[in-house]
Amino acid sequence: MTTVAEKQLLQPNPATQGFRCKLCGGNRFKLRHEWDIGDIWNQTKIPLALWDCEDCGLCMLSPVPKPEDYPGQGDWFTPEKKDLSRKYWFKTFRRRLSDRLVGTKKERFYRQCVQAVSSGRFLDVGCGTGALMELAAKNFDEVVGVDPSPIACEVVRGKGFRVHQGLLEEVKLERDYFDMISMDSVIEHVLDPVAVMRRCYDALCPGGYLGMVTVKLNGLTNRYRGAGWNGYRHGWHTILFTEKTLQACLDKAGFEYVRRPRRARPLDDMLILWGRKPLPMGGGR
Repeated sequence: MTTVAEKQLLQPNPATQGFRCKLCGGNRFKLRHEWDIGDIWNQTKIPLALWDCEDCGLCMLSPVPKPEDYPGQGDWFTPEKKDLSRKYWFKTFRRRLSDRLVGTKKERFYRQCVQAVSSGRFLDVGCGTGALMELAAKNFDEVVGVDPSPIACEVVRGKGFRVHQGLLEEVKLERDYFDMISMDSVIEHVLDPVAVMRRCYDALCPGGYLGMVTVKLNGLTNRYRGAGWNGYRHGWHTILFTEKTLQACLDKAGFEYVRRPRRARPLDDMLILWGRKPLPMGGGR
């Protein structure tokens, strides 16, 4: 058996390429996992490697595959992308039972959204085919989406919503405009999480909320599954977070810490964190 010391890395350490941590700016990285071309978990055309920043703990994919390295040019909704999730019968049964008893994941997240802000203007970043937007339309006066997938955007427009096709970093949004911005399973796909959160900050009204859902790094399932954890979404997820690192990104982007709606619980495998854009000094809402 090849030892760690003897093993030839599939990808070079990011520090040797001048790469810096997107959270703390450090350049000391430790390999977490890697997957070669042809590995059952690797759908891309290059070897994949995840690295932990030794200074702050942020986990990053390096290098990030180019669009042509992904199935369907990287479109999340392309039929060329294989679903590698484990579909045990009991998992499917549990999900269906949970959906009936307490609602779908989208519905549960939306219930938390309206605890923070229950009216006004709603922006769903990474809106997909518009499931969360349809829920928001019941309470909010204006509901807008952003998504890079032309397949998804076509579906959303067919439902009558305004949607910007492209990455959040690329589209033009109104400043100080939205009361709520949601990012459900999005922040783990970006290249620079703090920059993306700052874009959200600029688009929010003072006192507005950003709500994010993402997979939890180092959670129970991650520890149990190791390199085969579905949450890695090997090659598709570029940044992975613990509660500490996700909160640190919110702090760095300028958001206020909020305790409610409900935050991440210790035994959950998902993180749900919120940030609030501060009100002007002496302002009220």
